[in-house]
Amino acid sequence: MKRTNFDGILNISGGEYEELYIDGICNVSTDLKAQVLDLDGILNCSGSVDAQTLDCDGVANIKGNIRSEVMKVDGVINVGSKSKPTRIEADEIHCNGVISCTGVGEISADLVDAEGFIKASEIVGERVLIRSKRSILMRWLQDRFSKVDTIEATTIELHGVSAQTVNGQDIHIGPECIIERLDCSGKLYIDPAATVRSITGTYTRVQRPITKKTKARNTLNRWGSLSIMDALPLFLTERD
Repeated sequence: MKRTNFDGILNISGGEYEELYIDGICNVSTDLKAQVLDLDGILNCSGSVDAQTLDCDGVANIKGNIRSEVMKVDGVINVGSKSKPTRIEADEIHCNGVISCTGVGEISADLVDAEGFIKASEIVGERVLIRSKRSILMRWLQDRFSKVDTIEATTIELHGVSAQTVNGQDIHIGPECIIERLDCSGKLYIDPAATVRSITGTYTRVQRPITKKTKARNTLNRWGSLSIMDALPLFLTERD
């Protein structure tokens, strides 16, 4: 696979690449397509970006849409403009940085797994996990929460998210969430430190989430009266 490196400051009209690595500042006037797009610098693209693998550790300003199989964002991606709707479409999105959609921006992915910050009009997927943490970057952005108007998925887990509508089957609402409307058709957990103003649907309310700490505590309780030799087989079973 041919590798292309862009260093320094470069203006290009777009095009197709196999492996594209941007370490400087790259200004693209039309659409950009690559099998691998690795960004450690700054990308300003007036068109859309299509990359099988998109790894952003720098800053990307993209006016058009993004299509990718796997997106990894540890830097900042700004998508869209106020003049027209935009869309991010991927199989998997992993975000420890920032994804911000300007205007009407939709994110569609089988898996959205984020511990960073996401701002979008809508997120649609199979599994949506957003656990926003109070980082230096979020304080610099002057935002406490990820902000999404509508979230729709089969499985949803949210921490530190502000949303107008959340619709799913199994939903976990963690602390520091503010949800205006929630519709659930499966299991529902709401942390006492979360705010949910309206709940609809046929759901089963779960009072306590099953976490790794809970499982470990239950296991220790079962081991309490056992000798070391009796507990060893149980330990090996629990570990597997």
